[in-house]
Amino acid sequence: MVPNVITFTLARKEKIIFYLITFLSGVIGFGGVFLAGKLAFGGGRFIVLTVGVFSLIVMFFCLYSFFRLRKEEGVGIYISDEGIYDISTGNTYGTVVWSDVEEIRIMDDISDLKHQYIVVRVKNPTAYIQREQNKAKQHSLELKLQFYGTPICFSNRTLNCTFEQLKDAVFLKYNQYKEQNEAPANE
Repeated sequence: MVPNVITFTLARKEKIIFYLITFLSGVIGFGGVFLAGKLAFGGGRFIVLTVGVFSLIVMFFCLYSFFRLRKEEGVGIYISDEGIYDISTGNTYGTVVWSDVEEIRIMDDISDLKHQYIVVRVKNPTAYIQREQNKAKQHSLELKLQFYGTPICFSNRTLNCTFEQLKDAVFLKYNQYKEQNEAPANE
């Protein structure tokens, strides 16, 4: 019996790096703002304040992400009978439903040939891009669309699994979906 939902958690190393970035950006942020208050006007005050404020913004973004991950209990990706829901990449385009999927293929990562992506070509790529509310992330998804032919790409880089395990789970659920939806047409 195959479970209805296959999940993969975030890798321990990624969680530790994430916590460390949150902590350090908070220390640098609060330290920078405090130090800027002690500096004389013009003595590097603006630069120190800018670095401090930027670090605090990073810290608050990390805290938001931390609470989002805690809500998901550390799960980075869900693969179900409905589709794939990925939060490990930081994109928020929601569930990629199997009925939208036209093709799934494996591609090498051009920036690091030791890694691969599961590339999911969908019928309506711009709809998935528009679901992302952050404009910078939308631009990133548009670049993926231009290069890969789809904005939807998954890898195991931040997940606690091998690429083969992730690939097998995706193809298992996708093939099950196709079998269930092709069976009535053949009868």
